[in-house]
Amino acid sequence: MNEQLANQQIVILADDFTGANDAGVSLALAGMQVEVALMAGIARQAQAVIYNSDSRALSKDEAHARVVALIDDIITRHAPGWLVKKIDSTLRGNIGAEVAAMRQACNTAAVIVAPAFPAAGRTTHNGQCYVNGVLLTNTEFATDPKTPVTSADIGSLLEATCRYLKPADVAAALAEATIDAPQLLVVDAETDADLDAIIQQVMSAGVAPLLVGSAGLCDALARALSARKSSPVLAIVGSMSEIAQQQLAHASEHPRVARLLIDIETVFSGNPDSYRQQIVEALEQGKHCLVHTCPDAQARHQIEALCSRLGLSRSELGERICTFLADLTRDVLGEVTPAALYLSGGDVAVAVAKALGATGFRIHGQAAGCVPWGHFLGCEWQRPVMTKAGGFGDETTLLKVLHFIEEKSSD
Repeated sequence: MNEQLANQQIVILADDFTGANDAGVSLALAGMQVEVALMAGIARQAQAVIYNSDSRALSKDEAHARVVALIDDIITRHAPGWLVKKIDSTLRGNIGAEVAAMRQACNTAAVIVAPAFPAAGRTTHNGQCYVNGVLLTNTEFATDPKTPVTSADIGSLLEATCRYLKPADVAAALAEATIDAPQLLVVDAETDADLDAIIQQVMSAGVAPLLVGSAGLCDALARALSARKSSPVLAIVGSMSEIAQQQLAHASEHPRVARLLIDIETVFSGNPDSYRQQIVEALEQGKHCLVHTCPDAQARHQIEALCSRLGLSRSELGERICTFLADLTRDVLGEVTPAALYLSGGDVAVAVAKALGATGFRIHGQAAGCVPWGHFLGCEWQRPVMTKAGGFGDETTLLKVLHFIEEKSSD
C-alpha cells in the first residue's frame, strides 16, 4: 500500500470554498477532526477531509476535467469509507458534469443524489427542487448573475438516466445496483428526518455508494456517524438463567446489535483472539455487542456432564469461564472504547472489575429495573458500568439498558 495512503472516514469534494466549509461544520461538531484542503497533492490525516475543486463557475468541460484530475489524486491518497460530492442546495454550478466525472473516476455501482437542505428551506419533491415552498426556477436563483439555474428538475441537470425515489426505497434500489447495471438515484427529502432515513437506508444496505448532496446530507451523515460512534454497549452476559437468555433474545431485536456466543470448549484453548477481533469489529461499526456463553435453554442442563468430562467442579468451571470473559473484556477495551459496559452475573462482574484493576464501584443511579449503573474506582476505565444479577429483571431489561445508554450518549 502507498505509504501516503490515509484511511479516511469521510472524503468530500466541494465545488467552492464556502461550500466546503459548510459541509464540514456538522462533522466537526460531531467530534471529528476536519480539514479543508486548498490544494491537491498533500496527504491529509484528518478523520474528514474536504477538497475544493473551485469549479462552480467553470464551463462544463473545464469542470469535468478538473474534477477527474482531483478525484484521481484523492483516490491515490485516501481510502474513504464515505465519499461525498458536495453540491449547492439550489443546484447552481456544473452538477451534471461533476457527478459524471465522479462516477467515471470511481466506477461506482450506485450514486445517491439528495440535494435538499430543509434547515435552510431547500426541499425536493418528485425530483423537483423548491426554496421555501417555491419552485426553484421561480426564485432569484434562476437569474443568478454568475451561475443561473436553468431547471428545477434534478434529473435534467444531471443529464443522465436516473430513478426518482422516496427515502424508504433506497436500500432496495441499492441492492439492485451493480457495476454492469449502475444506478443513479435521485431521492426526495422534505425534512431532516428524510435525510436521516436516506443515510440509515444506505447503512442498512451495507454498501458504500457515492453520495451527492448539500450541507443537509452532510449533516445527516454526521448525525448518523456520531450516533454510531458514541453509543455502543459491550454486554458480557455470564448468567445462564432463563431470564438472561430471554433478555438476550429480546435485545437482539434492536437494529444495531451483534451477538457473539462463546463456545465453552474454547475457554480452555487459551486463545481468545478470534473473539476479541469480532467484538472490536462490532463495536467499531457502532453495534451493541452482546457476548454470552449459553447457546440455548438446554445448555444449563449439560453442565454436570461437561464438568465430569473436564475433571472440574462446577465452581472451578465457573471460575475459568469468568476469568476468560474478564481477560477478553480487558483486551477488547485496550483496542476500542464502547460507551458503556453491561455485566450480567455477579461472578462475571467481579472478575471483570478485578481484570480492569478496579478497587470499588461508585453508584450513580439505575439504568433499568434491577440494573444499577455507576463507575469503577481506581482503574482507567471511567465510562458507565451497569451490573445485573443473572435472574433479575424481565425480558425487556437489556433492551432498556441499550436505550438508556443511547439517550445518555446523545445528551
